[in-house]
Amino acid sequence: GLKQEVLQKVLRQRSLKRSGPMEKEKDKEKRNFWNRYSYDGLGAMSRVAAILVFTLGMVWLLGPKTKVKPLVEEEKEVVTTVVKRTGPGEKIQLTLGDGSKIWLNSSSQVEFNPKFASNERVLHLIGEAYFEIKTDKQRPFKVSTAGLTTTALGTSFNINTKSPSKIKISLLSGKVDVSTSLTSIPLSPGEMLDYDGTNATHTVREFDPTKILAWKEGVLRFHKATLPKVMADLEEWFGVEIKLQNAKGHTWAFSGEYPQQSLEEVLESMSYIKGFEYRIKKKEVTIKF
Repeated sequence: GLKQEVLQKVLRQRSLKRSGPMEKEKDKEKRNFWNRYSYDGLGAMSRVAAILVFTLGMVWLLGPKTKVKPLVEEEKEVVTTVVKRTGPGEKIQLTLGDGSKIWLNSSSQVEFNPKFASNERVLHLIGEAYFEIKTDKQRPFKVSTAGLTTTALGTSFNINTKSPSKIKISLLSGKVDVSTSLTSIPLSPGEMLDYDGTNATHTVREFDPTKILAWKEGVLRFHKATLPKVMADLEEWFGVEIKLQNAKGHTWAFSGEYPQQSLEEVLESMSYIKGFEYRIKKKEVTIKF
């Protein structure tokens, strides 16, 4: 038993002698490993970390940014209404977005949406205008004025509402329907609707296009016109103010035609026929009988 004990001790001592250096070497390697990264390698690790941080920072600064837009209500399309008007002595010609054309007489006004709607084209008129409407079967053209609505597809016509109680709608080509709150009146080319707004009655008759469209061609016409009517038409046509002296007792049924003539030319002709004197000073005219 003693031998066995001694033998076991000797074996243990030998085993310890052999394993001791190896364990010490392993322990030294472990310490070297951690020392390499914990002490001597600390600068390298820091440099790697710094490079990573710098690279990520540059990517963030130089890369595309995603902007976060604040939530706002959807913008609604603003409907813009165009108003064109003329004063005394003014006339204008308009071309609409659909190609239709309008000649606007003096002291008149039109109002419309330049884009129109998808199912109709609507325009409001005050005064007098001549229309040449482009054909669009899907969108009829409607002129609203003084309680009447004139509906056309591809048509040329004249509307005169200078006297709201006496409206005249003259059709030159195509076809229109003139509607009121009570009825609808179709017109054919060469027909004129005379509408009496006072008692809501109407008549349809033929007309002379040269007389109806004289204003569009620059022709000033009078047909058995009274003195007040002649003076009022001159004021509107030329944009002047006329003062009469010693006009009491003078009654007129004056007829005449003045194509593309100036105010002085017209008054010179009239004064020779009617026997009066006149004076023009800028926008003021004095007529003395």
